[in-house]
Order: sequence, then structure tokens, then C-alpha cells
Amino acid sequence: MRARRLIAAFQHRLSQHKGEGVDEVLTRLAAQNLDLLRETQPKTLEVLRFLDGSLTEAAEFDTEIAASIAALVPALEWMQSSAYTDAVLGAGFTANYGWCEIIGPRGFFKGDDFLLGLLMLGPNRHYLDHHHPAPELYWPLTGGTLWRKGNSDLIERAAGTPIWHPAHVVHATKTLDTPLLTFWSWTRDTSVAARLV
Repeated sequence: MRARRLIAAFQHRLSQHKGEGVDEVLTRLAAQNLDLLRETQPKTLEVLRFLDGSLTEAAEFDTEIAASIAALVPALEWMQSSAYTDAVLGAGFTANYGWCEIIGPRGFFKGDDFLLGLLMLGPNRHYLDHHHPAPELYWPLTGGTLWRKGNSDLIERAAGTPIWHPAHVVHATKTLDTPLLTFWSWTRDTSVAARLV
């Protein structure tokens, strides 16, 4: 099945990386029940106009992951947080932002206090400082994005670099001229939404 194929590709490639949070994500992922496949309610968003180009770039990092995402596209339910409006995050933000779940209440598998999904952010966008109780791993499939954790400066991270945010740590993301396509995972305390600072 296509969703299991993507999860297996994610698991295999991430296991080749070291770094803070990687083992926690892999341990929690291994504990999830992937037997019961849920029927999704596919939905698209305007930000997906960047998806084909991002998948082409992602294929340079990992062809299996890129192909697995492409195969799932028709079944993905893309969403936005109702708190993330243009008034709060800048004109045009909602046209350049969206996320979906692979594992989670609106994903292919329900998950047990664990979320795994994809996030897209268009070029030249600033996902402002925010935090949440859930520890979080981002694993970008495209490059050219700046990341900040705590009081650090924004730092560019290469595609394939695991980026870990412990619980309640403030963090931010800023794209440059290239859209961002990234995996994201919350490993516990997933019922509380992110809050902008």
C-alpha cells in the first residue's frame, strides 16, 4: 500500500542519520499500529502549486521517498491552522502554507499520540516563532530554508538534516527563494496545537 511504502522509506532513510530526536521518532514510529488503514478525505491547497518542483528537488535527496509521496498525492488531506491567518503571518501566507498527516487523526493510520506528516511552505515566507508541548522533528526534503531554535540565529539547513525541537522550545522557519517540503513528526503530547509567540 502506498502509505506504508512512504512510511517504510521514511523509516529506512531516517535510520541512517544521527542526531537529537532521531531515535525518539524511530522508536515511537515502530510502536504505531499500521494494520488498520483509514479512508482519507483528500483536499488540496493553493501551496501545492509548488509540490511538483519540490518533489523534483526531493528526488535528488531520495528517489524512493519522492516517488512514494508523488504516489500518495491524490489521497492526501492538506490542512491549515485556523490561527495562521494573513493578518497574523503576513499577506499571502495562507496561499503559501499547508500540512497533511500520514499518521494521525486525519492520516492513513490513526496513531497513538504520534503524528507524522508533510509540510509545505512557499518561497520567501516566515513561519514565525511558535511552540507546543509536543517534541518535534522536521526532516526537510528541500534546501534553502532557514531554521531557528530558542534564541539562536536563523541558520540554513541542507536537505536531509534532522531538525529537533524539544517540548515547549520556541522555534521558527523562514524560506528563501525555494519552497520548503519537509516531513514533520510529533512524538507525544499531540493534542495541544502550536501557539505563536
